[in-house]
Amino acid sequence: MNRSQPPVADRASDAAGPVAAALEQLLEALRAEGDALIGGDVGLLGQAVHQKEHTLRRLASALGRTHHAELRDAVRLLRDLNERNARLLAPRIRVNRARIESLLGAMNGGTLYSADGHTAGAEAPRPQRGVRA
Repeated sequence: MNRSQPPVADRASDAAGPVAAALEQLLEALRAEGDALIGGDVGLLGQAVHQKEHTLRRLASALGRTHHAELRDAVRLLRDLNERNARLLAPRIRVNRARIESLLGAMNGGTLYSADGHTAGAEAPRPQRGVRA
């Protein structure tokens, strides 16, 4: 991952303090999300997504009170990181979707087995009452 870029706050240096701070926190949340996706760390991913959502709410509120053209570069960087994370997720989504479709198709086709070894769609023979061997 390329971390040599200047901080988002530097790119939005003319922005109000709360906006610049929120942009920097969003950058860190997106980086953490990307690292979690690359590393397959579900716990870290959950924390990063939570932090990203919280920061986005705060940023939206702060941006509603300011009009700075200088924010465009910072927002582009954040958008690019978010899109990269989406590209990292895409293959996993496709694999999971294929697994779900396979399981649903197997259920509809009756190829899954129940606990007694019979196919799930097949009815188990009913014991006859009153008949002794």
